[in-house]
Amino acid sequence: MNRLGTALLAVIEAIVTVGVGVGIALVPLTLLWAFEYGLQVDWDVFWTAAGNVWLIGHGVDVTFTLGAAAAKATGLSGASAPIGVSLAALGFAVVTAWLGARAGRRFAETEHRVTGILVGTAAVAVLGLLVALSSTSAATHPTTWQAVVAPALWFGIPAVVSAEVCRRRRGLAADPVTARIVDLVDRIPTLWRVVVGFGLRAGTVATACVVAVAAVLVGLVLLVSFAEVITLYERSHAGLVGGFALTVGQLAFIPDFVAWATAWLVGPGFAIGTGSAVSPIGTALGPVPAIPVLGALPTSGHAFGLVWILVPVVAGFAVGGLMRPRLVRMLGAADSALYRAIGGVVTGLVAGVVIGGLAWMSSGSVGPGRLADVGPHALAVGGFAALEVGIPALIALAIGSDLVRLPERSWIGERWHETEDDLATADATPEHGSLIAALESAGAGRTTGVHRFSVDEQHDAVTTAHAETDRSPNAVDEDEDDRAAEAAPAPAPAPAAVSTAAVATDVDLPDWARTDAVAAERLDDRAAAAPAVGSMRARLRAAASGARDRAGDLRDRASGLRDRADDLRHRAGGAGRPSDVSSTNAAAGPAERREAPPVPRTDEQPAFPWSTEEFVAGRDDVDPEPAARPAPRATTWDTTDQIPEDELPWWRKPKGDDDA
Repeated sequence: MNRLGTALLAVIEAIVTVGVGVGIALVPLTLLWAFEYGLQVDWDVFWTAAGNVWLIGHGVDVTFTLGAAAAKATGLSGASAPIGVSLAALGFAVVTAWLGARAGRRFAETEHRVTGILVGTAAVAVLGLLVALSSTSAATHPTTWQAVVAPALWFGIPAVVSAEVCRRRRGLAADPVTARIVDLVDRIPTLWRVVVGFGLRAGTVATACVVAVAAVLVGLVLLVSFAEVITLYERSHAGLVGGFALTVGQLAFIPDFVAWATAWLVGPGFAIGTGSAVSPIGTALGPVPAIPVLGALPTSGHAFGLVWILVPVVAGFAVGGLMRPRLVRMLGAADSALYRAIGGVVTGLVAGVVIGGLAWMSSGSVGPGRLADVGPHALAVGGFAALEVGIPALIALAIGSDLVRLPERSWIGERWHETEDDLATADATPEHGSLIAALESAGAGRTTGVHRFSVDEQHDAVTTAHAETDRSPNAVDEDEDDRAAEAAPAPAPAPAAVSTAAVATDVDLPDWARTDAVAAERLDDRAAAAPAVGSMRARLRAAASGARDRAGDLRDRASGLRDRADDLRHRAGGAGRPSDVSSTNAAAGPAERREAPPVPRTDEQPAFPWSTEEFVAGRDDVDPEPAARPAPRATTWDTTDQIPEDELPWWRKPKGDDDA
């Protein structure tokens, strides 16, 4: 859109804004002219009334001059003199501000944002002048310069703010005027910008909290006082159309009522006429206009009225405590109690200025005599608000914790830090202070590296020495002879080497660990059962040796019983009489049973192929090639069952020539 198109759009926005505001007042009055007065009165009277109402809604002072009969009918002293009305019906101003903000967003979408705002504001000023001129009569005299300035400000300021916010969100380039203003702001020292910016934000948030509570309070009061409000409606005898027009007029004052409730929460309260006061401490009212909504005014004080003063106090403390981490983070290394105190003071000043401004805009004159003073006192309300919000905010900023755990959103992601010093240190790293970098620095993020833990075990060499000493020459079995024959003789290790091997991490595996679980029986019973004091590994090995001992004994007993049964069957078959079997069994002694040939056992797969030393030292997955075993002795086997011939029963043994 070119510059001319933007200007035309701004003019249209201004016409719509003024037309909507004037139409809100003109439509009910036109209905009243048509139905209540039967079109018998000139319509210009209602247009003049609508124009003056719209101007009053924007804070324009209008002077009314009543005739002698009308002044006498009011019954008020001083009604015959010109009456100035300066109490703004802020509902019309709120509508203008809302439409101006929408227009500002539209202007921000064009390339000529400044042109749109300036033309739109100027158009509203011109239209305000036209409304003021057309609304001037013998009975009404609006202030001309206020009619030009006030509506234009209510339109222009929201349009500028909305357009700037929209520009920043979309990342658009700043116009020369905005760039100049930003450059001037950047010349202010950083610390003062941070403190003042924090105060502006915190004070605005605290004010918004208090105003929100006041709005809820107004709704509750109207709901509770519904009966009084309806009674005043009935006494007005306005009829259907007149009641509708009266309701629209009261709705235009709803923002004023909220501002009055805010002043009531702060403490000073407000007045409905000179000498009256409505506050949490007490209520003193004189004659009040018969407006239905004023029926909700309290007629007396409250026993717990001062409790409501805690609303701004709690708002200031809560906002100061919740926003303190932001101030600490922005101050960084310059954070100190002085700057926090200044931030609390600025917060209170901002809240006092904003709430005092609301009180000023919602106060004024609505009639002659004592009605010239209506609304809250701006200076008193602003001063109380500054103290009630600023002091709790200052306390919250002073006693808060320095530990900051709030995430900071940025283009590179989310960064977590405790203080500004940690943030500066994190920014110097390649990871830019990311969460992964923080975990890496703490050691918790190393998940890909392979860690080997070294375990030093003290191996008791005395146990082996005792085992070798206690072993008798007669206890050496046939397998040990084979193993000694196949292994090359090695010299005995020196004492120093033995002591070194006892401390080393990589230890030689014992024989039972190199073969299988059954081969462990080849070790000496005493050497396997001797517990190593102070070593869990020795205790486990002792327990395993005991279990193997008991299993070996059971196998020996079972083998002896099987040998005795075979011998008995053999003797019974040779003698042919049971008596011979019993006698032969009685004659056989333990020595004969021990001399019976043992049953060879097959190798079993160990339950855990690695020993503790192999697991600790990191045993390679590839097992070393086992040493070559000696050739087995020649034994005659039965070709059918693969059983040695000397173990076959007598009826299956091969028959020789002698046996035949």
